[in-house]
Amino acid sequence: MAVALLITFETSQADHILTQLRAYKEREFDRNPPTGFIASSIAQEGDKVVFRSEWEDDDALENTRDSAPFEACLDLCDIHADDRKDEKIEF
Repeated sequence: MAVALLITFETSQADHILTQLRAYKEREFDRNPPTGFIASSIAQEGDKVVFRSEWEDDDALENTRDSAPFEACLDLCDIHADDRKDEKIEF
């Protein structure tokens, strides 16, 4: 079953988080998508930045979540975030 990961950052510094997420998306998803990757999007909603990625199954998502580039990107975003919420949904 396909899954999506929604990561919501609450922040007063959305530009910093948007920059990190766009760079990650371009480097890791657009140029050389991992196995099982379907799509991703980045949206700003007021003081929140939402990063959504969609995957063929839970295993594909977990392989990417455990990768060093993904963890590094989130660590850099967390520096500028006041709060972060991760939500996995099936669709």
